[in-house]
Amino acid sequence: MKRFTRRSLFLLLTAALCLLLAGCWGSDPLAEENGDLNGLLGLEGSDTADDVVPITSFALPILAGETLDPIDCGDGVQQLLLPLLYEGLFELDPSFEPQPVLCESYTHSEDFTVWTFQVRSVSFSDGSALSAADVAAALQRAKTSARYGARLSSVSSIRVQNGAVEITLSQANNRFPALLDIPIPSKSSAGSAVPIGTGPYVYTTGDNGASLMKNTAWWKGESLPVDTIPLRTVDSENTLTYLFSSHAIQMLLTDYTGSDPVSYKGNLSITDTQTTTLQYLGFNCRSGPFSDAKLRRAISLGINRDSICKAYLSGHAVSTQFPVAPASSWYPAALEESYNAESFAQAMTEAGYNGGAHAASVRMLVCEGNAFRLSAAKAIAAALSVYDLKVEVHTLPYEEYLSALQSGTFDLYYGETRMTPDFNCAALIQTGGSLNYGGFSDPALDAQLTTAFSTAASPSGANETLFSTFQTNAPIAPICFKTQSVVLQAGAADNITPTASNAFYRFPDWTIHLTGADS
Repeated sequence: MKRFTRRSLFLLLTAALCLLLAGCWGSDPLAEENGDLNGLLGLEGSDTADDVVPITSFALPILAGETLDPIDCGDGVQQLLLPLLYEGLFELDPSFEPQPVLCESYTHSEDFTVWTFQVRSVSFSDGSALSAADVAAALQRAKTSARYGARLSSVSSIRVQNGAVEITLSQANNRFPALLDIPIPSKSSAGSAVPIGTGPYVYTTGDNGASLMKNTAWWKGESLPVDTIPLRTVDSENTLTYLFSSHAIQMLLTDYTGSDPVSYKGNLSITDTQTTTLQYLGFNCRSGPFSDAKLRRAISLGINRDSICKAYLSGHAVSTQFPVAPASSWYPAALEESYNAESFAQAMTEAGYNGGAHAASVRMLVCEGNAFRLSAAKAIAAALSVYDLKVEVHTLPYEEYLSALQSGTFDLYYGETRMTPDFNCAALIQTGGSLNYGGFSDPALDAQLTTAFSTAASPSGANETLFSTFQTNAPIAPICFKTQSVVLQAGAADNITPTASNAFYRFPDWTIHLTGADS
């Protein structure tokens, strides 16, 4: 997690340069879970570093006419509010580890295909009791939703059994609780504009408009930094810009490297947290130069990931050598190799592309639409072209880009996908995986992937074995995991520790600085 203040925002000058290089990427063609964060905020400016504006309330935006149903809610503004209203069986901590919330306890079968969750005895904000039926109904809806369908794709049945929720999987997953941070509304209110939840706040409306009021019956009983959070209605991007710039709202959640960043004025505090959104290079492993694992391995060694993140993604990304977020306990840090120009040269020599018998010109496909990703792709292509392999970047509109990947008519491509929180990379590298466009296939790696998610004996050891083989074969070349940014008016709040799924993680620990009596 990184925090920026106005004084440290010099990195955004780089972002401005990146914007000159290309257009925008309108959608995410490889997303496993629908819904990238909206690019609400980009470059901000203030000539005064110490212009902290006192606030009398801590207000947040709400999108006009959009549901707050946590299962069906769209991306963007509404998603910021949901963790204050709803809770899941688990929540993910900053290391992506599932911590029990509405789950009292759980068990699983020996083969990790049947999971049974005991539900905590708590009440919804309307006083009704949370039941296993509420949880089962919410998860059934989530399984068919755009947001959560991919992560629950291996769920074959959800039922209430002896007062508990029993979930059966079609394939073993020893990390399954990490997928269950899905918000649980009451079954009786599901589908309404604002379903009933168990969270620390309750949505209310009155003469002064909508607000979140402290849930006095919240089962955790913890003290909250404010009793009331006013909600300011947003009906367009211009409205959001005005409300934030005029200090009518104090906080936003944004993607700094989105497709259409917006400029905000003021003295800001920015805190980044890692997400599950992976950017990577994909290879055509069926034919052409990249059917050779030695060359793929050399390409992976030739990417200076830290430099790419800092210079071309404005510091709003974290470099990675594996399809696991570095913040996760599953990240195999012991296998990491520091970027070294000599190692790249040696690997290219061993692959025959450094004064050897081979030479080739290849095209890297990039989907049109996002200046940051295109700039990163161009920098990588230039860095990889210093020996006998020459890489040319070729941009395509979304439909043509996706068609080329699906038909396998590419050499390599710059890709992005939102991974599930258990960091199961089967879709990307397993034989026949839904995102395995390059046709990579290795029975040994397939078996190790299965073992990593099914073993009880030594899951960390199985995970390291998997990624050791991954490193040697390089079916893809991971580059980075994007971060998302919590943007606050400077001086509004301290002690924030946002996570990828909850900007208000450990909200009771926050200190919000209000002037006057409105708190």
